[in-house]
Amino acid sequence: MTRVIAVTSGKGGVGKSNFVLNVGISLAMMESSVMILDADLGLANLDVLLGIRPSMNLEDVLLGRAQLRDIIVKTDYHVNLIPGSSGTQDMADIDRDRIAALIGAVKDSCRETDFLLVDTAAGISSGVVAFLLAVPEVIVGVSPEPTSLTDAYALIKVLKRNGYQGRISMFASMVKNSSAGHGLFKKISSATQRFLDIQVEYLGSVYSDEKLTRAVSDQVPAIVRFPTSDISRCYRVIALTMLGQKSVSADFEKFWSRLVSMIMKGAKPKAVRAEALKGEAPGASMEQIFHEILDEQRRTRLLLERLVTRIERQDLTENLGKKGYSA
Repeated sequence: MTRVIAVTSGKGGVGKSNFVLNVGISLAMMESSVMILDADLGLANLDVLLGIRPSMNLEDVLLGRAQLRDIIVKTDYHVNLIPGSSGTQDMADIDRDRIAALIGAVKDSCRETDFLLVDTAAGISSGVVAFLLAVPEVIVGVSPEPTSLTDAYALIKVLKRNGYQGRISMFASMVKNSSAGHGLFKKISSATQRFLDIQVEYLGSVYSDEKLTRAVSDQVPAIVRFPTSDISRCYRVIALTMLGQKSVSADFEKFWSRLVSMIMKGAKPKAVRAEALKGEAPGASMEQIFHEILDEQRRTRLLLERLVTRIERQDLTENLGKKGYSA
């Protein structure tokens, strides 16, 4: 059974694409079959990280110019890539039979695939949230920046309020060591358990390492360019953790229908049920819903900032107490 996993973040710049690529290669090194899909529309860059230039992408399939098998790139690292699309005006009215044919082709292509890793855009835009709601497993990247922490919580909260029932995991990115990474996880998990009644699973840390920057410049994945580095070890540990998780079944039809809706320019994916926000009627406009999501995010950020401050003060008090000092 193929595990379909979307990798996202509340804020950009946390290393999602490098995570997808390097963890995917790590899984392949552990004898798993892996397909990666670049769904970060408008900022697709997995091909750049791999140093390749695909002649066709998912857009060509949707417009009938190619078959799915024609666009899949077999990389040198035993990982297959489905190049994404930024969407064009021509994609606004794609024939539904063509979408159904794509879904069938994907099922066939992934029949022998253990992992389908999807690199999505960051944030809580309507299209991204709609897509994530159709994915059985979501991995959220969080960096030490306060805005990354609060935006990640806001994203999880939006998923919760829209009835998401899948697995949510987290990785700490650009941290100094495992202790710092676990500290980020503690802040997120404390907030999600207390206020959302959600258990977030921890995958591990990705250290801040200049070797990653060098690997990106060389257009060679860090796990291959610097296999003995600390950051490569981080990716391997996370891959092992993922292998230890139980599989979650995926609804491929729902998954790909939402992906196509996100790609099609002019489409209006149902990112958030209107009744889930302030009791609005189901007919509320997407613009109104989007503004309500942003308001919700701002309120959530203020709430989480206060919670994080409280947790840090509590940790400081406990540490001082162990040393015989008073706060």
